[in-house]
Amino acid sequence: MSSESNQPANEQNTPSPSEVASSSTDPVAPAGSSDAPATEVSVDSAATASTVSPTVTEDPPVPVAPPVRKVAIGSQRDTADKSLQPSQPRAVQNAVANPINLTGEPEPVPVEIPDIKSDTGFSDDVDAEIDAVLGDISMDDVVATTEASVEEIEPGTRVKAAVTKIHEDNVFVRLSGQSEGIATLHHFKDTPNEGDLVEIIVRGLNKEDGLYELAVPGASIGVADWDDITEGAVIDALVTGSNTGGLEVAINSIRGFIPASQIDRFRVEDFGAYINQKLTCVVVEVNPEKRKLVLSRRAILDRENEEKRKELLEELEAGQLRDGVVTKLMDFGAFVDLGGVEGLIHVSKVSWSRVKHPSEVLTVGENVRVKIEKIDENANRISLSHRDTLEHPWKGIDTQFAVNDIVKGTVTKIADFGAFVKIAPGIEGLVHISELAYQRVAKVSNVVNEGQELEVKIQSIDPQSQKISLSHKACLAPPAPKQTSGKKEAVEAVEEPARDLVVPSSGEPLKGGTDRKSGGEGVGLNW
Repeated sequence: MSSESNQPANEQNTPSPSEVASSSTDPVAPAGSSDAPATEVSVDSAATASTVSPTVTEDPPVPVAPPVRKVAIGSQRDTADKSLQPSQPRAVQNAVANPINLTGEPEPVPVEIPDIKSDTGFSDDVDAEIDAVLGDISMDDVVATTEASVEEIEPGTRVKAAVTKIHEDNVFVRLSGQSEGIATLHHFKDTPNEGDLVEIIVRGLNKEDGLYELAVPGASIGVADWDDITEGAVIDALVTGSNTGGLEVAINSIRGFIPASQIDRFRVEDFGAYINQKLTCVVVEVNPEKRKLVLSRRAILDRENEEKRKELLEELEAGQLRDGVVTKLMDFGAFVDLGGVEGLIHVSKVSWSRVKHPSEVLTVGENVRVKIEKIDENANRISLSHRDTLEHPWKGIDTQFAVNDIVKGTVTKIADFGAFVKIAPGIEGLVHISELAYQRVAKVSNVVNEGQELEVKIQSIDPQSQKISLSHKACLAPPAPKQTSGKKEAVEAVEEPARDLVVPSSGEPLKGGTDRKSGGEGVGLNW
């Protein structure tokens, strides 16, 4: 039993020929990794043989097996190739990518990097926002506008600007572009606040400070001597007297003059009403050497009404009713100020009655209500009507007059065919020449004259065509006929001035007769 049990054990410990061959002492290095460290494992054939007791025979020796390659332990990659370097373990990568916040403070939100796709260097969202703001305006127009805003503002320009800062007695305002101006605080009636829009007048540019000198409309500057007076400056002047040409004024010890045409926006007839009044004027001409100072109050009034004029012109429309003031009366009509804009009432539109001059109905300075008939923007002309604001005289004519009524009127016009008689304001009738008298009238002026009061009888009324037929003959008593030998004699004609001859008399005898040659003998005719 023991011998059988030991035999398998010996067989298990006995290496096979292939195992012996694989345990050769020759090392084997992997290709391309000669520098890589390796641990050589060799098996001593003698030690192995000593553990096994093979039977020694005289047989030829067993052929030597080829050398066994050495097994290299460790990395076999090229260390010079960085792409082949081993990566960090996944746990380390996660720890680096998601570090643990031990401070307790909120982690900062990463800034989103815009996706720049535009040729201008902005994102698509920024480009869309710029396009929405600019609209149809091109960048060339924006650049042109910016360049134009740099241009110097002309003195006398009247603009509205925003107050940017108030420092002590100075008020700074923002003008067009990057320009700024400065005005005196006490010139304002009400102290402005930052951001308020104020109306100012540009006096000039102070190039040393780079600021525009501004003036407040209606405010004046202090004048001590001639050096303080410059053309275009606004000053207060006291009216001390008047002459045929205008008003005499005084500014402290300096004497000046306001021409009649520069006193007001309309012609002034009474200069005495301005004496001892203080007027705000603009310096038109100044000459210290000749002691000459000419002022204009009308320039101030024109400036104040310029803005009102623009606003009013936008509001005016044909057919509107407006209140105004009569400023001037001429032979052809009356001028009316509508609050900054003047219009003309033609003499035919002054009243429903026939008038020769507007002064018969209107007076200068009178408040009147007018109707806008036409606006000519090219000619800057406004046509007005005063009569259209009054009730039409023919309205209700049937209740005022009736046929066969006898009324009194005034002869307004004489024509060859008769005379026009006004029996009420705006209502005129015609007395035909055949209705002036019982006798035959050769000339209307031989019976009636213009301006004469006449008694007439209404024969017919036509409201549609606005015509009334009158008769003066019907108001006269017919002359009684003379009776002789039972026959009625003809009515004696009223003496009337001799009728003018159409062809004046020459005072020579008439030419003609049968004792003269006819003039046909030259052509063979014998009359």
